[in-house]
Amino acid sequence: MNPDITTIQFHNFYAFLLIFARMSGVLVTAPVLGNKAIPKQAKAGLAFVLSLSLTPMLQARVGKIPDHILVLGGEIVAEALLGLSLGYVGKLLFAAIEMAGYFVDTQIGFGFMNLIDPFSEQQTSVLSVFQFQLALTLYLLMNGHLLLIQAVVQSFEAVLPGAVSLTGHFGMSIAPMLPHVFALGFQLALPAVGVLVVMDVAFGLIARLAPQVNVFQVGAPVKIIIGLTTVAITLPALTTIIGQVIGGNLAGMKALLK
Repeated sequence: MNPDITTIQFHNFYAFLLIFARMSGVLVTAPVLGNKAIPKQAKAGLAFVLSLSLTPMLQARVGKIPDHILVLGGEIVAEALLGLSLGYVGKLLFAAIEMAGYFVDTQIGFGFMNLIDPFSEQQTSVLSVFQFQLALTLYLLMNGHLLLIQAVVQSFEAVLPGAVSLTGHFGMSIAPMLPHVFALGFQLALPAVGVLVVMDVAFGLIARLAPQVNVFQVGAPVKIIIGLTTVAITLPALTTIIGQVIGGNLAGMKALLK
């Protein structure tokens, strides 16, 4: 066999390994695609197909194969870490929706009720699960998962396979997104929480003016009804929140790649 052909084949496989490492990392932590409910075989198959389709377009721009096995292993690990970080950035702003559900549940009185989220397999509150499931549905309807894959593909143009440099500023690039997480969470929870706080003040005044009234017995069902009604009225705003989540995810990925 011609040694040049053998070298080209090894180089193509080397490029495929680097692309596959980054793509696999993304599919482990990305929203929707990275959920635990999706079988690992399906994630591995999707990463394999996407990597196989990207290899012909990128293999000519990938550097030569490292001379030492440790250098090769370090490059693969760096690609996987970058993929994990890109997927985590895509999932980070979804924490704002869960946080908003926790805030409202605490005010309504559902804080003591915990459910198992089938996607994260962790305990969470009632409204948090409901809003998160609804947000994932809207995310899919708005093609957020396709935009995420498109951003990952574009990441190979910004940072070629094998050129990942994990400097000290790598982790800090995600820090500017944290204020947006809290801002989105408060923005979504504020209407219901504000109404419930006003109700607490009103019940407090009633308890002072009419001590014979059992405020706790009367107030609990009223708070549940008013709280759920307010949440239902503000649900259309979730579409705007998801749009901000998608835009924030793409901006966060660009910041991370820089």
